[in-house]
Amino acid sequence: MAQSMRGVRRRWAIITVAAVILLAFILSGLSGFYVDILWFREVHFSSVFWSVFWSKLVLGLIFGFAFFVLLLVNLIIARRITPRFRFPSPEQEVIERYRAAFEPYARYLIPGFAALIALFVGIAATQQWQTFLLWRSVGSVTFGAAHADRLFHRDPSFYIFVLPFQKYVQGWLFSALVGVLVIVVVAHYLSGNIRTQGAGERVTPAVRAHISVLLGLIVLVKAWGYYLGRFDLLVSPRGVVTGASYTDIHAQLPALKLLVFIALACAVLFFVNVRYRIWALPAIGLGLLALTSIVAGAIVPAAVQRFQVAPQELQKETRYIDRNIESTRFAYGIDVPPTSTTPVADLTADQVSANEATVANIRLWNPLILRQTYEAVQRIQRYYEFSDVDVDRYTIQGQERMVMLSAREVSQTGIPGVQTWQNVHLTYTHGYGAVASTVNTATSAGAPDFVLQDIPPAPGAQIPLDPSTGAQVYYGERADIPYVVSDSNQKELNYPNPGGQTVFTQYHGKGGIAVGGFFRRLAFAYRYRDFNLLISNLIGSDSKIMINRDIKTRIQKAAPFLKYDADPYAAIVGGHLFYIWDAYTTTDLYPYSQRVGLSSVTNRDLSGRINYIRNSVKAVVNAYDGSIRFYVVDPTDPLIQVWKSAFPKLFTDVSQAPAELVAHFRYPEDLLQTQAFEFARYHVTDTPTFFNNAERWDVPSALPSGVGVNSVASGTLRPYYVLLKLPGTSDEQFVLFQPFTPFGRQNQMIAYMTAGSDGDQYGKLTAFQFPPGENLDGPSQVRSLVNQDPNVSPQISLLSQKGSDVLFGDLLVVPIEQSFLYVQPIFVISSGNPIPQLKRVVVVHGGNATIATSLSDAINASFGQPTQPPPTQGQGPPPTGQLGQLLAQAKQHFDAAEAALKNGDLATYQKEIEAGIALVNQASQLSASPSPTPTPTPSVSPSG
Repeated sequence: MAQSMRGVRRRWAIITVAAVILLAFILSGLSGFYVDILWFREVHFSSVFWSVFWSKLVLGLIFGFAFFVLLLVNLIIARRITPRFRFPSPEQEVIERYRAAFEPYARYLIPGFAALIALFVGIAATQQWQTFLLWRSVGSVTFGAAHADRLFHRDPSFYIFVLPFQKYVQGWLFSALVGVLVIVVVAHYLSGNIRTQGAGERVTPAVRAHISVLLGLIVLVKAWGYYLGRFDLLVSPRGVVTGASYTDIHAQLPALKLLVFIALACAVLFFVNVRYRIWALPAIGLGLLALTSIVAGAIVPAAVQRFQVAPQELQKETRYIDRNIESTRFAYGIDVPPTSTTPVADLTADQVSANEATVANIRLWNPLILRQTYEAVQRIQRYYEFSDVDVDRYTIQGQERMVMLSAREVSQTGIPGVQTWQNVHLTYTHGYGAVASTVNTATSAGAPDFVLQDIPPAPGAQIPLDPSTGAQVYYGERADIPYVVSDSNQKELNYPNPGGQTVFTQYHGKGGIAVGGFFRRLAFAYRYRDFNLLISNLIGSDSKIMINRDIKTRIQKAAPFLKYDADPYAAIVGGHLFYIWDAYTTTDLYPYSQRVGLSSVTNRDLSGRINYIRNSVKAVVNAYDGSIRFYVVDPTDPLIQVWKSAFPKLFTDVSQAPAELVAHFRYPEDLLQTQAFEFARYHVTDTPTFFNNAERWDVPSALPSGVGVNSVASGTLRPYYVLLKLPGTSDEQFVLFQPFTPFGRQNQMIAYMTAGSDGDQYGKLTAFQFPPGENLDGPSQVRSLVNQDPNVSPQISLLSQKGSDVLFGDLLVVPIEQSFLYVQPIFVISSGNPIPQLKRVVVVHGGNATIATSLSDAINASFGQPTQPPPTQGQGPPPTGQLGQLLAQAKQHFDAAEAALKNGDLATYQKEIEAGIALVNQASQLSASPSPTPTPTPSVSPSG
């Protein structure tokens, strides 16, 4: 009796624990579901939430119920054909004991088991909601008759929107039938219909009939798979390019057609076997299917490729390469004919003066370096952070100027002292203001030249920012904690007053979700596992909880089906701070278009594989109230047309966007990186030339930021924004610029591409190609010239003395008229002052390098014009005496090294370089003595 009671208690304990765990899972799911409903309601996208929810529910119910019926019917059949008598054996005795225990509960266990498996099948099916919505919403959307593939003559919309769902259904049916077959075989074994021991038949005739039907259905579905597999040939990787090749069309396609016929014949044999109930017929059919699959589906195509195509690949593949070129240029938006332009060997001072707007907007500051400087001089308090520095253009003093800008966001991990719940979630709720500086200038100390700074913004800021609602950053690029609460009984810290006092504020925006009554507070408390949300008296029913505050989570939660650029950027519009994030529609199913891995072509910014891309959407978030707008900027894109059909209330036409906001839209870097990679090959439209790679270009390799042979870089040179006049135009444009080098030769530049960002020029790609034999120095060649120039190299060596680190900024290639100006900023980080300082600028044109303390001085010096000497200790005259002699001797050695290099005498070159560096080091040690010694004036190399 005591043992029985202990057993009952143990059973109830297990049931209680299981019930608690189940309740926890249910509450977690319900709280998350309810909070999501509230959040989508806050951003006015409830229709998006319910569209996705009902799509998932429909998929789960349809496929889950279909599997339940399929499995239940087969298990009932398996149970009903169980034999009443089997020859006794040890194996049969075990089975009989199982049957005796199972039979009384069979009518409940069989449906319960089928329902459990069907539940997981239904949940898995919900993951296909995007595929389902595209299939359901395609309607009459097409790419147009001109883009129909030339093999099956179907519009690309079929392959992108319809075919994926058909393939999913086919794959699901095949997997479901195979799974049911396995379960049914096990059920037959447990019921005694299949035996491995004993006398008599091992498999009963009824089981053979049952299994034959299932195998027939499996092969029938496989025949459908072979039929759909024909369309995969349009993105086949077999040939030299993506798409159906000679072998695919003349060997693989006939094999697939033959396999469809044989699979249908096998299915018929399996169904016929229901009557004969022998293994010979289906075995013959399966053997024939397997043999055909191996011979016709693998061996024959491989032989055709090796013995017919490989010896004369160009002749065999010409037609299909043509299709690939045409499709790829359209799918990547690079159907742009390069314009031939003949470069001039060197610039003139007059040309530079005529392009003053371009020169005045050359970006010297590297965003990563500038962010370090912002952190050091404009962070103000430990609880502020700068997540990123972005390049944009603003009207300053009546002129369009390129500016680098970063929002000052709150970081709760930096709160001084004890980080209490009240401080973290109620007081330190937002960042404040932004910092902006011009791209091309620095102070005499090497610091940025600010046009917007301090808290509150300094008087006379050239980019106005509303100090009340425009400067407060509740939503940004970082979120250290999952939520903050505004409108509570605790005042929110607005900003620290320069006088030492703290200014508090109260939120008046429309962002956030009303905390409401007890049950809503309970839902939030459980969702974020924070009991304080439920019990704190500082939170009232009118208080608002702000969740999903980092813009990436916020935007992706609202539209997870889009692919996003790696770099959202901040913009000040009408005195208010906004974040703009470029969104792409992509697919890897466009017929004949070349597939590419995004990670390798975007310096690991993006991921996935594509063969079609459009920047169709600009997502905009208000940093104060968190409101989101998805502006459609390319309504001609069929992919965005289908998504608009699926979510009609999500998107807004760009015509409804404020003009001041549209003025800050810029062409995205990751898109141009992807297009440039493809254009480097696909600018060629002549098939033999394309096949031979005779005119293939390359994107320049990235340049190291450090000085010395041990400094390395990976990836490619990123495109950059510049304000310039394109050849044949009279006005400056804000464009994204990407140079090209010949394939395999990084020392030359052969072409460049620009992407417009202004007005009606937005999105317009323009490519300029130099005639054969007119190639210019490439970025790597210019960097080598900077490192080796006898006038520049000693100064770089001097800057790196006394424990300082020298960093190269981005080397920029700037087109001016028919020539180019190369600009290399140089930064110094001293051991006693870890703030990067812009100390020198090197300009190169006409093969000559000139160094000075500013861009304007470097340009003036390059044309032999007077410059301001660099700041020195005591502002003394140029170095004389022993220091001057050492530097003069060092210059002689560097001149000798350059002469030796031109003569190909590498041994002498190395010897002279080492001697020159040794003298520079001696001069550096001498200049570090207690008596102040002025530093040398930069050498001038006239080249104009």
